[in-house]
Order: sequence, then structure tokens, then C-alpha cells
Amino acid sequence: MVRTSSRRGFLRDLAACFGAVPAVLSGSEPAGVGNAALVSGTWVLQQASSVRELETARSQWLDTALRTPALRGFCLRVPWRAIDQDLSLLESGQAIARRYHVDYSIRFMAGRHAPTRVFDKGCPYYTKRGPKGDLEKVPAPFGRDGSPNAAFEQEYEALVTRLAPWCRAQEVHLLHLAWYGQDWAELNHGREVRALPGYTFENWLQAHQRLVDIGLKHAGEGLAVELPFSGYGPCWEAAGMLADHVIAKIGPSRPLFFCQANGWGPKGDWGAPNPETEARFDQVWKRPICRGQQMIQPRDYDWLVVFQKLYENQATYCEVYAPSFTLEHKAQLAEEVRKFADHCRKTPPLPGKR
Repeated sequence: MVRTSSRRGFLRDLAACFGAVPAVLSGSEPAGVGNAALVSGTWVLQQASSVRELETARSQWLDTALRTPALRGFCLRVPWRAIDQDLSLLESGQAIARRYHVDYSIRFMAGRHAPTRVFDKGCPYYTKRGPKGDLEKVPAPFGRDGSPNAAFEQEYEALVTRLAPWCRAQEVHLLHLAWYGQDWAELNHGREVRALPGYTFENWLQAHQRLVDIGLKHAGEGLAVELPFSGYGPCWEAAGMLADHVIAKIGPSRPLFFCQANGWGPKGDWGAPNPETEARFDQVWKRPICRGQQMIQPRDYDWLVVFQKLYENQATYCEVYAPSFTLEHKAQLAEEVRKFADHCRKTPPLPGKR
């Protein structure tokens, strides 16, 4: 990866690799146009809740995955509470990325992973059984009267306001954000949320639009933000509305913001329960919004079939779980990573641009 002390020099060096100087340097394009080149390609995805857990993953499969040629980078997924007091876990992940000379991106999860202090400040919530059988608090997107969850939104914005400058200082060009969530960072429109006092679809949707707006405050040249548009519960209609909200805010096909489909696999992109719902989610792809894709599971697949979806969807980047790089079809996976890198090198994929 090219390193330089000058941001303008960095972008010029990067542009030379892609055969042209981005127009943003001459001021003829809006901010963020160079972000597609900075994030395109395949990322290795690994989740960890502590430095110790990250080191264990290194010895099991992460080191092997990061030796794959032509990778874009390493994405570390963490619980919000794991980085609430300090960023040592993120720094450890960055050190690993640097060791293998790949780029680095970060994502956090809210939901049941939100810090206790957020709830102590009055964040409305419901409870559910966690993986260990204990009751865990999950933030609600609204109060009992349908009003905004001000406590959550204030703490969420404080976190993003802290992470975005860190990303810029460390040359991290893709900051993955979370929704209110439940188990993951994805949309949560499940039965638990729809049963809460104060729920209406409009209250739920507006709460998520406000999180989009928080993220967009921090996006610009050199730093894109992402939110997943797949999720739990009936949310295909909301995915389209959220895409429309983004486009209304920043315009079409601008890589300041990426929507992500986290159900990418042999059966589709969204992890939907049936083909009809999958097709409804696919309406997002008809909108001029930049997109990425995340594998649905850390398993083995026919990677030729899976990667073909990236080209069909004009995805700028993809994420593959680290364990997949150690399984039976790892050679095929490595070849598809190389081919996608070559494709991105010619022209970073963006919707509406072939």
C-alpha cells in the first residue's frame, strides 16, 4: 500500500495506479469521488471482542487469510462496548493489517453490544436472551410515546465523532456504522421492536434516517461510511426508503456512503427467507447508491458463482470471513479475489458506470 505524508500526493499516487488523476484534485468533481478507489476490492472480515480473542483468531485462520495476494484489506468487527473506553482493540487490528501490508477498516455493533452506561443515561430498551441464556438489553429506536431515543442518538454520535477523526489520522478510509440493531449491526425490524409501545413504521424509519444523517456528517474525501441494508424482520421496504434518503442527501452514486448487503451467498445478496423477499430487497440495486457485500457465513462455497454477483450488482467492495480462506476451495477463493482486484484496478465499480 502506498504511504505518503501528503494527502494530495497520496491521491495522485493512487490515481496513477488506476491510470488517471481523479477529477476531485482539479475541483471538477464533488468531495468523495476518490473513495471508490480507496476501498474497492476484497476485505478479510474478522470479529473480536478483545485483543486476546483477536490473537486467537490470528493463530487459527486470520494470518493465513491475510497472506492471500491481491486483498484490499482487513476489516475488524467489534462490539461497541469493547471500544467504549479505549481504542486498543482497534489499534491491535491496525497493527495486524500493517504487518501484512493491507488496508484496514473498522465496524462496530450496537444492539445488545451497547455499553451499560448508554442504558444508565436513560436509553429506552427491551430485553432478550443472549447466547449464554442471560437477559440482555437492546436499545429501542424510540420511546414509549414514539419520541426519539435521544440518549442513544447522543451517545452514538459521540462515538462516531470520536472514531471518524481516528480513521482519518490512521488512513482508514471505510468506517462501518451500526443501526440500533439487536444481535448484529444490521437493520432490526423484528417482532420484538414492532411490539414495543410507541412503535409505528414512521417512528422506526425516522430513527434510522437520523443515524444515516449522523454518519454523513463525517463522510468526505478519504473517508466513506457504510450501513447495512439487510436485516431481521420485514425491512425490504425500509431498505429502499433508506437508500432514497441517502441519495436525497448526497446525490446519486457518490462513494461518500455505501449500503451493504450482508446476506451475500449462493442464493442471493440479502439472506432473505425466500426468493420473493430476496427479489424485493433487490430493488435497492435499481437505485443509484454505492454498494458493498458481506458473506452470509464463514463457510466454503463455489466462489466463482458467489463472486459473479459482485459484477452483476456493480459492488465496489466485498467482505469474506477469515475462516473461509482456510477451507477446501481456498485456491478458488484466492483466484476470485485476484480477478476482482484486477476488475477494480481498471475502474473502481460504481452503480451506473461500466
